[in-house]
Amino acid sequence: MASARTERQRDPGRRRDPERRARILHAAADLASQRGFTTVTLADIGAEAGIVGSGIYRHFGSKASILVALLDQVMGRLMSRAAQIITTSADDRQCLSDLVRDHIAVAQLDRTILMVYHRESHTLPAEDRRRLRRQQRLYIEEWVHLLAPLRPDLADGELRLAVHAAIGAIQSTLFFRSGLAPDRLAELLDTMAHGCLGIDPAPQRPAELTAVASS
Repeated sequence: MASARTERQRDPGRRRDPERRARILHAAADLASQRGFTTVTLADIGAEAGIVGSGIYRHFGSKASILVALLDQVMGRLMSRAAQIITTSADDRQCLSDLVRDHIAVAQLDRTILMVYHRESHTLPAEDRRRLRRQQRLYIEEWVHLLAPLRPDLADGELRLAVHAAIGAIQSTLFFRSGLAPDRLAELLDTMAHGCLGIDPAPQRPAELTAVASS
């Protein structure tokens, strides 16, 4: 008599869904952006993802671990792309413009996750909160390091203010619907962010060099 495990292996209807984890994260981000993460239950997330709530435990040990995974996803995306941009950009101005445009792309592509980051990061376990904030500081320092030789007129604190203003301008779109077409929104955010930095935008690089990797 075949074992239950063997029967499961033979039954294609019982194969593990490789996209289930991504569906859970997507559902959690959507619900959290609408209602706030604290009000969302695992049953809610499961229903939105099309699985039973208990099935979540195959991928995440708790609701808090889902939030950590969501925020790691978007921060990891920003950090890895920043490293790639810094490696491939020709000069400081081009590199900083590429970082601006990449952040705009993330704000559009991963809008719900960034909204959750801003609203819910204070609820994370202390260790995860410190780790993510450290990564955020390192990311901002990359911008500051690139801006410094382009704006020698600014003191250290002024450089940081300019960078925070530029990123804030980009992320202002997270909290309201402008109704603008994506291309027009990206164009305006690009102009505004460079205005905050006080530099002229570098030319847009070819799509194959600046394409946004899907999360």
